[in-house]
Amino acid sequence: MSFRLLMHGRPLRVEHITTDRQQNRRGPVNNRHRHPVFHVMYITDGEGRFLVNDRLTRALPGHLYIINPNEWHQFHGDETNSLHNLECTFLVRDDTQEPAVVNFFDWFEAKRGMPVPASLREGPIRVPAKLQPFLLEGFNRLLDPGSRYVTEEHRELMVADLLLRTEELLWQLIASQGDRTRERTGAEEVETLKRYMAAHLGESIQLEQLAALVHWSPNYLCRVYKTHTGMTPLAHLQQLRMEAAEKLLLYTDYPVFTVSETVGYEDPSYFARLFRRHRGRAPSDYRKG
Repeated sequence: MSFRLLMHGRPLRVEHITTDRQQNRRGPVNNRHRHPVFHVMYITDGEGRFLVNDRLTRALPGHLYIINPNEWHQFHGDETNSLHNLECTFLVRDDTQEPAVVNFFDWFEAKRGMPVPASLREGPIRVPAKLQPFLLEGFNRLLDPGSRYVTEEHRELMVADLLLRTEELLWQLIASQGDRTRERTGAEEVETLKRYMAAHLGESIQLEQLAALVHWSPNYLCRVYKTHTGMTPLAHLQQLRMEAAEKLLLYTDYPVFTVSETVGYEDPSYFARLFRRHRGRAPSDYRKG
């Protein structure tokens, strides 16, 4: 029984056509054309221009193109810096054995439940360096000379593996873009935490407690907070406590142990060590001026 990939609620059979390592492509590689197959193309070296439907983009190393069935396309390699790429071509067929016209990005949105930004739909996918080995492994399995001896069903599984790797790569890119957007727009939450810490210096404050206040994970909180302030929340809390301790030492006659408790440190010795680290002098010496 052949492998089936569920796309848009339909079980579709993946039919491998060819996977190649294309090299030294110069000038027009082909005329503008379309056909009912998928192309997954990854640029490994050189440069060129790709026209997909009416979108002309510059092809550079690390770019990934997904060309859906019946999309018009044409490739043009640079005359001096010739294009090198990996290319997997395959069909998906429905139960009637007819080629199924499906869109990879629509399938991704239906499966993952998140929209694909226009920049990724309409241009090449710029594969981060850390994810390139993950993608290349999928291509290399199909390019392995030994793969010619495997069954058709096994080859279908390898194509599906490449497709799922591409899906995972796209998901990570979209998720990271969302993280960066939230980091840029996290200023309000950061200000909320600053006010909270300033108002509760004398209390025990834990990172998990701060994260819960803004409904973030501790790791995400540290990343966003550092983006806005240059330091982690607890490092900033320590700075606020030292600043408050300075004022108490200079403008009150509180004993050092009272100053320590007031700014949230039950152990005066620990407070004194921290204060010396931050201000270069012991609390009692700082008070003397």
